[in-house]
Amino acid sequence: MISCMIIRHSSITNLTKFKLLRFLFYQANFEIHVVKKDTALIYIWHIQQTDLWQAVSILAVTDLEIGYGFGLNKREARKKADHVLRKWQKGRTLSTGSQT
Repeated sequence: MISCMIIRHSSITNLTKFKLLRFLFYQANFEIHVVKKDTALIYIWHIQQTDLWQAVSILAVTDLEIGYGFGLNKREARKKADHVLRKWQKGRTLSTGSQT
């Protein structure tokens, strides 16, 4: 199984996001990519879902927007992570009244 996590923030550099992701998953086999200027993603192979959920819960208290997903391949995991990120952004807009 492959896990995917997407993190987005407009004022935190992708280098900082890379360092954060590397710190969280240093023991895992992973691949990190820049998606956009404000967005990075990581694919992680063979980790427990609870390990990814723990990382999400750690980051959830920050101002980062987060998407995560699991799949049999990178495409499936990314699609699920994109879906969660959209829900995260939509919920944030509804709760704050801001348009991001």
